[in-house]
Amino acid sequence: MAYPQPGRYWLQDETEHERALVYLTTGTAYQRTLHDENTPYVLVAHPPGATS
Repeated sequence: MAYPQPGRYWLQDETEHERALVYLTTGTAYQRTLHDENTPYVLVAHPPGATS
C-alpha cells in the first residue's frame, strides 16, 4: 500500500511558493499544515537566525 502524500500538491502551487518566499526573505518562519485522512502534519521552515 502506498503512503499518503498530503503535500504533493504543494509542488505545483505557485501562489503558496511565493508566500513562502516572502516570509523567508523577510526573516519570518513559514508554516504549512497538511492533512491526510487521520493525521495533520505541520511543516516549518525558517531562515538562519530567525526568532519567529
